[in-house]
Amino acid sequence: MKKSLILSAAVPLTLLLAVSCNTKKNTADYVTDDNFKVYTDTTYPEISADDLDAENTSEKPRKLTYALNGSHVELLLNDVTVKILDFYYTPSAENISVADFNFDGYEDIFIPYESPPDYGTYYCYDPEKNNFSENAELNAIGRIMTVTDEGNLSEDKSDDLTKRFVEYQWTDGRLKPFRKTETFKSAENGETITNVYGYDGKGNEFLSS
Repeated sequence: MKKSLILSAAVPLTLLLAVSCNTKKNTADYVTDDNFKVYTDTTYPEISADDLDAENTSEKPRKLTYALNGSHVELLLNDVTVKILDFYYTPSAENISVADFNFDGYEDIFIPYESPPDYGTYYCYDPEKNNFSENAELNAIGRIMTVTDEGNLSEDKSDDLTKRFVEYQWTDGRLKPFRKTETFKSAENGETITNVYGYDGKGNEFLSS
């Protein structure tokens, strides 16, 4: 079930180029059309000069910016578009999420589906190609996750009766569940009960406490 078509960064952006002739400007300065919304502006780790145009090698630190133009999501580094994601719908700004989801030191992005918006596609940064690509491990889960203080990924699978969180760890390039926590009220006496589950080497779930 493919939700997006990745276009080459060479696709002309008439409006964007018309207002971004000076690449020294911040994206927030030249993106003025009402259809554009800047989601985040953060410092990117230094990238090898071999991967950059001569025009951009002297620009430090690398600036990562995400902007929305209708159904297009543009990923920019130092005000230069490196990827254009073209969808058949307009992604919800409030459900787009930015974090280092694969823990390699680089910011990545999650783009939600039109419905349900808590599912979507992860695009991770590849410093060797200076570009973004889909991540198979993250997309096998395909649901928005958050980075915990412990350095894990947490998926919220709560329902009306139970708060339920599944946590994942990266192990040898694979994303594996290692803990599930469920909190609910007892139907007998109304007491709050918390169950914690672990996973064995085959991914089978067991009650640990």
